[in-house]
Amino acid sequence: MDKESETHEGGCTCGYVRYKASSSPLIVHCCHCRWCQRQTGASFALNALIEAERVELLQGDVEELMTASPSGEGQIIARCPKCKVAVWSNYLTMGESVRFIRVGTLDAPDQLPPDVHIYTSTKQPWVVLPPDDYAVEEYYVTNETWSEDSLKRRDALFATDRLETR
Repeated sequence: MDKESETHEGGCTCGYVRYKASSSPLIVHCCHCRWCQRQTGASFALNALIEAERVELLQGDVEELMTASPSGEGQIIARCPKCKVAVWSNYLTMGESVRFIRVGTLDAPDQLPPDVHIYTSTKQPWVVLPPDDYAVEEYYVTNETWSEDSLKRRDALFATDRLETR
C-alpha cells in the first residue's frame, strides 16, 4: 500500500469523537515509562506519531487538557468531552504539528504494531517483548531510528515549525 494514501480511522469509546489519519505514522512508540503507565492506568502507552495536518476530526470535538510530562514541557491530551477517552496528545517538545494518536482508539489497532519500545528500563517485569522487536532502555536517536521517509516528513515540519531534533 502506498504510505501516502494509507488511512486509519478511529474514535472514542462512546462514538462521539471520530477521526481519520490520512497517511502512515512517522513512527509507532510503545512507551514503558512510569509516566505513561500512570496516565493510562496500563503497562505502557502505544502511540502513532503523525502530522497534525494529516489528522482530521470527522465528528464531535475534543477537550484539550494540559498535563505534566517528564520533559517538564508538558503535553496536551485531547479527550472526548463525553466519555473522557484520550484519542491523541501533543507533546510540547514536538510542537502542535505532531499528534501522538492512541493506537488503541483506532478501528484496526492491529495494523500499527510498535516500531520501537522505549523506556524499557522501567517496563513492568512481566511484560515480555518479542525477541526481534527493537527496544531501548530510555529514548533513541531519531536520525538512527526513523525511516528515511519519516525523516523527510519530519524535516518538512522543521521547515515550518522549528521543531527540535533529538
